[in-house]
Amino acid sequence: MLKLIKMKKPIIITLLLLLLALFVKAQDSLRSHHAQPDSIIKLVPFDVGSHTSYMYTIGGKIVPPDDVKARILAYAPSAGEYHKAKTNLTWGIISSVGLAGSAGAAVIEFATRSKMAGATTGIVNGQAGFIYQQHSHTGAYIFTGLASAFLVSSIINYVHAMKHAHKALNLYNQRFE
Repeated sequence: MLKLIKMKKPIIITLLLLLLALFVKAQDSLRSHHAQPDSIIKLVPFDVGSHTSYMYTIGGKIVPPDDVKARILAYAPSAGEYHKAKTNLTWGIISSVGLAGSAGAAVIEFATRSKMAGATTGIVNGQAGFIYQQHSHTGAYIFTGLASAFLVSSIINYVHAMKHAHKALNLYNQRFE
């Protein structure tokens, strides 16, 4: 009986090691979609009158932007860059709205506080002439400064959005090169 127990020990250890090997092999994920060189996303320019537009092609076939977005989001490194591009684009739009608002406010401030806005006629030193009111342009200068800051912010955000969008596309395409 003692000999039977000693003999079962190596068999049990061998079976456990085989099961462990099978378990580890089962954890190795197989790709359901094998990468092929015709999966590369290309950005192709085309002219519409005097305006150049772009379309996406995969394997020489034109695809809608939603398909490109789905493919980019399915690959983790390019998805991170896509989200960065989207965030920068959102802040670029917010900065552009701020630019429009502050530039409009600056124009209104300059128009209502201009030298001619409060001009009245009267007698100055015995002669007929214009009497100009003194107006402060501080508000107009502040809004002009804000508009300048929003302009710089929107340009920076749009440039970063384009950089991250191109990087997302390049990271996706790197798998197939």
